Order: sequence, then structure tokens, then C-alpha cells
Amino acid sequence: MTPGTALRQLKQAHATLKKARQLMRTARENPTFGPRVMDAGWEALMQAHRLMAEIPRSAVDEEVLTQQLSVQRYATSLLVRLRRLLRKGEVGPDDLDDLDGDDE
Repeated sequence: MTPGTALRQLKQAHATLKKARQLMRTARENPTFGPRVMDAGWEALMQAHRLMAEIPRSAVDEEVLTQQLSVQRYATSLLVRLRRLLRKGEVGPDDLDDLDGDDE
């Protein structure tokens, strides 16, 4: 794997996480979608972590590490929101504060 391939994989992981975070709006508008949002969010987290774990040391450079940090921050943010959803059963307005923000 080359650093370019690693970057593409990390950007794919970031996009998947972003889609899962956007689904949070669905749960906010209709709380009955909460379990589906939890499932989609958890699947996105698993996929992102799998992609990050598959990057070999030989494909790591400063740009790859920076992108990986970005994906990790985004994944952590999604995980916090999923935890809130699980605890409260709904997503409040404060949970969507940086939904459209880009963590790169």
C-alpha cells in the first residue's frame, strides 16, 4: 500500500463517518429512528477503525498521520453522540452543533 492509497482509504472512512453523523438528524426529527441510527453509526465506526488498522507502517507519512488524526477525532465525536443517543434515547439540538463542520 502506498501513502496515496492510505489517504484515499482514510478519506473514505471520514466520508462514512460523516454520513452516519448526518443520520443523527433523522433521529432528532423522529426518535423512533434511534435504533437504526445507532446501528448505522456503530457500523460506520467499525468500518473506519478497520480501514485505519489496515494501513501498514510502510504507507505512513506525515500527511497520512494527519488524516488519521482527523478521522480519529471525527470517530470520537460520533461515538460521543451515539453514547448520548443510547443514554437519552434521543438526539438533542446541542448534539448537532458541528454536524456540518469539517474536522480536517
